[in-house]
Amino acid sequence: MSYKCTNSTCPNHTAQLPQEAAERFDYKCFLCDGVLLEPPLTLDLLLSQVDILPVALQILPRLQALLNDDNSSLDDIASTTRTDASLVSRLIHVANGAYFALAHGGSCTSVEQALTRIGLNKAYSVVGYVAAKEVYCKFLTLYGITGQQLWQDSVRTAYSMQVLTPQIFVFSDSYKPPDTGTAYTAGLLWQIGKMVLSQFHQSGGTNVFKQASVPLTQEIENEILGFSHLDVTTALMKKWSFSHEMLSPIKYKDHPLRCPDDRPFACLLSLVIAAVDAFPITKDEIDFDEMSHGFSPDSETLALTGISKVDLLEAICSSMQFVKKGSVVGRLK
Repeated sequence: MSYKCTNSTCPNHTAQLPQEAAERFDYKCFLCDGVLLEPPLTLDLLLSQVDILPVALQILPRLQALLNDDNSSLDDIASTTRTDASLVSRLIHVANGAYFALAHGGSCTSVEQALTRIGLNKAYSVVGYVAAKEVYCKFLTLYGITGQQLWQDSVRTAYSMQVLTPQIFVFSDSYKPPDTGTAYTAGLLWQIGKMVLSQFHQSGGTNVFKQASVPLTQEIENEILGFSHLDVTTALMKKWSFSHEMLSPIKYKDHPLRCPDDRPFACLLSLVIAAVDAFPITKDEIDFDEMSHGFSPDSETLALTGISKVDLLEAICSSMQFVKKGSVVGRLK
């Protein structure tokens, strides 16, 4: 964190003085009669402090664009994924799993072979899985949750969105739901703003959270910052050139009926997030009837997706097994 003088005519007004210096001078400017204060944390300042993205996460928007481009080739996609050694090894590992080995025979030794075996959409899921593992890896003190818990919730949301988005049914010939890659990414990254805010705080980036009640809520975030973790998420995704289709649904996930863009998709994202939160992973067997009785989604929100409550909860159940098995396609442990 840094401090500057409140006097706009003082040279220290544009300085970035360390906290030790401010404390040494009792927070009084040594060049004038001004006060040394920490500048307010703005969204732009926060974004400028974000560390370099893991390679796997940088690949996601490029890979999504290639998958949506009819003119892109397997070589284009292979070249993109080849930039991360850990990602290449994971793709080859999945391609050599029992399911694909039996179907294709022989061992897989290259990323091109891996992509051919498992399919491009499955490869995208693998990239997202690896990226989330790298990003969601630390305890979030501001939110009282572990990186592992955040990762599990995000992967479950991504999986459920990927399964359910093609089932969106709207009485309009002009409506086309987002592709499964967009749906997967929205589910995977909607919470990344929490990770950014918490890591910024844990690195000593600001004192603004010291008096805040933990765990933070969106109301508290807006009160002390003027923006929320959802604003951070959408700003980062825009900065990283992710598809604009997922920005509004994430921003309006608590009020999906107000979403100015793809309202059915926003409603689905909101429902999936709520269901994942309502039914965390446990060692106990899943009781579907108990789940059904314990979850009462907003009827208008559910109706707008054209998806039944049963189909929604079946996807949530599947997401639990998906994470428990540690699989995207085959085992990924």
